[in-house]
Amino acid sequence: MTGTLIQLKKQKSQLDESNDFAKRIGSSKRWQSLGRFKTIRRGYSIVQNHLQRSNPHFYQQKLNISNTSVISPPQLDECVDNIQETGVHLGLQLNSNAVEKIRSFAHLNPCTEPKHDGFFLASDIKNGCLQGKGRQVMRGLVSNLDKCATIDKIVRDGMLIEIARKYLGYYPTLITRHLTWSFASDLDEAETQKLYPPTNFHYDVAGLNFVTVSFFITDVEENTGPHIMIKKSHNRKPLKMLFRSNIQKEADVWRYYNRSEQLTITGNAGFGFFQDPSCIHRLKLPKNSNRLILQIRYS
Repeated sequence: MTGTLIQLKKQKSQLDESNDFAKRIGSSKRWQSLGRFKTIRRGYSIVQNHLQRSNPHFYQQKLNISNTSVISPPQLDECVDNIQETGVHLGLQLNSNAVEKIRSFAHLNPCTEPKHDGFFLASDIKNGCLQGKGRQVMRGLVSNLDKCATIDKIVRDGMLIEIARKYLGYYPTLITRHLTWSFASDLDEAETQKLYPPTNFHYDVAGLNFVTVSFFITDVEENTGPHIMIKKSHNRKPLKMLFRSNIQKEADVWRYYNRSEQLTITGNAGFGFFQDPSCIHRLKLPKNSNRLILQIRYS
């Protein structure tokens, strides 16, 4: 590939394992899977808060928190209250300069697709197909995110970290960053859901406790990849949803939840929202143009 390719590195920022209770008890996925249970998450929050209480300054230093921000400041307590009550807080805003830098970075850097080898650029995808290969590509995970100074600044943003701290009950010990293309395609929904799991209703299990902030880097409306969620579902799920796969059949979702609880999230480039991704949610695949979203996960 051309000079736009940069050596791939791990796309995460984390503290030493000895400072995270979850890693001290073991890194097996069976421990992380317990994060689907609200009681476990609350218990983990209490333990982690207790571990940090004696030396919070240590965790602040490890996170290398930035005092400047490229995000319009929300009301912190209102934001945390909204996440706790409904699972989401809307209305964060990334400034236009940061949006343009991230979008440019995503166009210039190679992408990968889960379960497939090789790299490609977003411009290599036409109508959901990789040009010259004839293979369907629904998404592209942009690489080299540690090379993007703008994203790094957002990861270390003191206001976002404080929201995460208040919601989790402790300073996050692991922060991961994800910049993802969802490519426009005219495939029908049934075929899309087979090829692209996030287009199915599901809930995330990303450790023993977690919260995510997301920013649209492209304009998002009904036909360009809106984020769809069921409000308050982070706090209530039927037992069969908790003990089975985190991917849910739509019929099962509407058997338990009222359709009035569905929220379709759209917005112009730069629009952001904080969400507890243990809520039931999904992506609606874009039809008219590609969607690019930045997600920062705190756990």
